[in-house]
Amino acid sequence: MTTRAAVPADAPTIARTMHLGFATYRAFAPAGWSPPAPFEIQVAAIAERMRAPGVWALLAERAGEPVAHVAMAPGDGPGSTAYLWQLFVRPAFWGTGVAGLLHEAFLARAAQAGYRRARLATPAPHTRARRFYERRGWRTDGPPDDLWHFGIPLVAYVRPLLSPPAREATIRP
Repeated sequence: MTTRAAVPADAPTIARTMHLGFATYRAFAPAGWSPPAPFEIQVAAIAERMRAPGVWALLAERAGEPVAHVAMAPGDGPGSTAYLWQLFVRPAFWGTGVAGLLHEAFLARAAQAGYRRARLATPAPHTRARRFYERRGWRTDGPPDDLWHFGIPLVAYVRPLLSPPAREATIRP
């Protein structure tokens, strides 16, 4: 497994991984739910956002094939809040440790950039994701809400970033 910085040209790969993740949301989403935008619109939106100053993304690959990604959107500058914009792992790689590795990379990048805290949102009924974040020190920041008109209640989480993480995650085959 290798990681590399993502660039706007990786938007189709990132959107594909995100949409594979969204497909798993149907297990807990309201009947008839679908991702908030068609794939092609998501590709364009991701590419555009990745061109913005301070946006950072990291891709994990195995033998040149995409496995997962993490992305950070900036806050209002050092000392403010970094946003864990995306963390998606293709279902075939769940349980391998790649999510932990990418999460640690996000925390390190945000701390190195001078952010003091991080924020994210995840679907309220997505118990697997919520347990993942809570085990890593994230705490809820208010009740579930349909932030961004996603169609599924989302829970906002926050976490302090005092220094880069001390331990490294390992990836299992």
